[in-house]
Amino acid sequence: MLDLTIWLAIGLGAGWFARWVLAGGRDYGLIGDLTTGCLGAVVGGWLMRKFQVIAPDNLLGHVFTALVGAVALLIIIRRLRQTLPAVAMITAARGGLHGLELEARLRQLTEFERGLLARFFVRASAVAVPEKEFDSQRGIGDRIADKVASFGGSWTFIGLFFVAMFSWMAVNEELTRPLDPFPFILLNLMLSCLAAMQAPIIMMSQNRQAAKDRLDVRNDYEVNLRAEIEIMALHAKIDAALTEELVQIASRQQQQAAQLSKLELYLHGRDDDRSTACAATSTSATGRGAIDGV
Repeated sequence: MLDLTIWLAIGLGAGWFARWVLAGGRDYGLIGDLTTGCLGAVVGGWLMRKFQVIAPDNLLGHVFTALVGAVALLIIIRRLRQTLPAVAMITAARGGLHGLELEARLRQLTEFERGLLARFFVRASAVAVPEKEFDSQRGIGDRIADKVASFGGSWTFIGLFFVAMFSWMAVNEELTRPLDPFPFILLNLMLSCLAAMQAPIIMMSQNRQAAKDRLDVRNDYEVNLRAEIEIMALHAKIDAALTEELVQIASRQQQQAAQLSKLELYLHGRDDDRSTACAATSTSATGRGAIDGV
């Protein structure tokens, strides 16, 4: 039982360490880390035997093997996830397909992209105002952190800080029984505590600002993508209108050509009739002249 517990602990630690080293992947929780670490121990043992690396047969050796195997396993999985979609697209292109099926493409989209498409199709509002969204989600601690960060990064705070510090030293120098005599150890302690408390509070505010900036970037991306889709739709409509106009122009040209052909045939027929009439008139006139001569 103890060996199993140690083995599970090593696997969990190795999985967490591998995910931490390869930051940017998905977080599958404790079960994912445990599975990665246990499988990584097997992969690490195989790699050790493959490259003839002798690890010590103790707890540290097992931990090192599990860590190496877990990192290698995540690298292999990440490479496969990046390679398989490209291979599938190349295979589809070679097989004569122009792309994957619509359902398969939709499954490859993230939740954010699916929501973007849904809002685009229903013609919903593009984005929300980040400031309003953040103000609605802020708690008391977040408001305090923002106020502290705003005040701590101002000249007012610097001026008050120097005034308070020099006043403390001047008062203690003038008292017969000073509360904090030179070298002002209590003042140093309070300043250290102030710096220790102020730093994480300011970092909290900066983290929220970074999250707000990421939301701004996402909103800009959504607006740009929607604008691109709208422009592509306008281009498609314009191309369709031009194609229809060209078809109508070609049809009118054919009709005009047919009418011109009929007009030419009609004019040629009238010319033939006139020639026949003129010939008949001249023949009759010649016959009358002969009769008069007799």
